[in-house]
Amino acid sequence: MEPRSVRPYIVALGLLWIVPAVLVLVLHLTLPDYNASGQCTGLGFGCAPAPSDAVLFLGYLAALPLFLLGMVACLVIAVVRARRDRRAAGREDAGAAEGREDGDLLG
Repeated sequence: MEPRSVRPYIVALGLLWIVPAVLVLVLHLTLPDYNASGQCTGLGFGCAPAPSDAVLFLGYLAALPLFLLGMVACLVIAVVRARRDRRAAGREDAGAAEGREDGDLLG
């Protein structure tokens, strides 16, 4: 039995978990922590969050859907790989059976 590659899982989770987390971190550190219009910062009462805080807030909102999407992606990868392995095993069994039948005819 061949060792399984984890590469598809790493790619899927990297795109769905790592890239957004790094993007939120970089944007939070690079965007200003004040409103350029001079408007008060915060939530409610006519105030708006600073751009760096808004990125964090959007990151919090996106965390659960991205987590669930990552889990679904891993499940889909596992199902596709299992089906592919079953098909390959079926072909190998059919090839071995044909080889045995050919051997019986020659003997």
